[in-house]
Amino acid sequence: MRIVLTGGGTGGHLTPLISVADSLKKLYNQKEINIPKNRNSNLEIMYVGVVTDVDKALLEKSGIPYEYIPSGKIRRYLSGAALTTMDLLINLPVGIIKALWRMYVLMPEVVFSKGGYGSIPVVAACWIYRIPVLLHETDVMPGLANRKLSRFVSSIAVGFRKAEQYFQQEKVFVSGTPLRTSFYSLPIKDEAKKQLSLHDRKPIIFVTGGSQGAMRINNVILELLTKILPEFQIVHQVGQYNLEAVENFIKTTMANFPDITDYHPLGFVDEKTMVACFVAADMVIGRAGGTTLAEISEVGRPSILVPLAESANNHQFENAYFYREAGAAIVVDESNLSAPLLESTIRRAFQRQSDLDLMSERAKELRRPSASEDIAQLLITMGCGFVPRKKKQKIAQLKSL
Repeated sequence: MRIVLTGGGTGGHLTPLISVADSLKKLYNQKEINIPKNRNSNLEIMYVGVVTDVDKALLEKSGIPYEYIPSGKIRRYLSGAALTTMDLLINLPVGIIKALWRMYVLMPEVVFSKGGYGSIPVVAACWIYRIPVLLHETDVMPGLANRKLSRFVSSIAVGFRKAEQYFQQEKVFVSGTPLRTSFYSLPIKDEAKKQLSLHDRKPIIFVTGGSQGAMRINNVILELLTKILPEFQIVHQVGQYNLEAVENFIKTTMANFPDITDYHPLGFVDEKTMVACFVAADMVIGRAGGTTLAEISEVGRPSILVPLAESANNHQFENAYFYREAGAAIVVDESNLSAPLLESTIRRAFQRQSDLDLMSERAKELRRPSASEDIAQLLITMGCGFVPRKKKQKIAQLKSL
């Protein structure tokens, strides 16, 4: 059975694809995949789509062959108008032509698309060739690309039940968001602390802005160090491109500060280290991308979320307030973000352990630990020629809720 993955462009898109690929390999090795005799008995997995340098490293480490297909991205800021025009007039048509050729040559049984602009050429080619496609949406509010692409795919899996309302009801299923494999075999907290060289004398805050870091959050945290380090340990994912500047700041400005040894800046964070950061933390501060929220829920940590103001369709805002309404997080609007506000928010949250415990419990209630395996099983079913559909009676029940 040949399965194609598509939908790169950001690490948040690629991580679920790799997780599902790992689950497919596991099921195949355990001989839990019943492939019909009229189909290839081997399991072949390949990625086709936009490939960044970060994507290449992740795909190569996972042993997944890949082929680059260009696509077009709509940039909503004025300075990106020229790039958007070039993408839509040149890169997207070229990508569709290349995708038509590759899908004709590969002719996979099924395609798993993480969505986003990087998946458009491959999904378009699959629609023309009538290749079944499973689309996955991580966020509470789908992006423009996924809303448009949903018309041309066979089935849709969503990370949150609230996202069902944006798609055709007979096509959509709630699966959760697949996470990196290490999130499903968590270390104990003491082991995670030891791995990160942390101690037990102060609570631990993990600050994450994704693989590229988050400059606005980074700046506020650096401004706060002298105020909060006497009481907290900070593990700070600043992003690989920001690490040198942060380290220079620490050496030149903070060298004589007595508690600076409790500040741990990180650049690129591999999978096991990332899991250790979440497990060791007593609180997480970060953006509100769907994958980050799924990771917070899987580990069950209270969080302060600062949704990215420029996120497409304001999806991070919707994600963050969904978690706040569930009692799983505190939200700080980026337009109000300042060192005094973040400091007071942190201190207020740690005043009552019972509040932190409640946020942890509510975050855990939103987890779906079987997401990766459930999607893998769904792909196998579709690859065997069966496209699942909700019964009309089930849809009527959902609408009445």
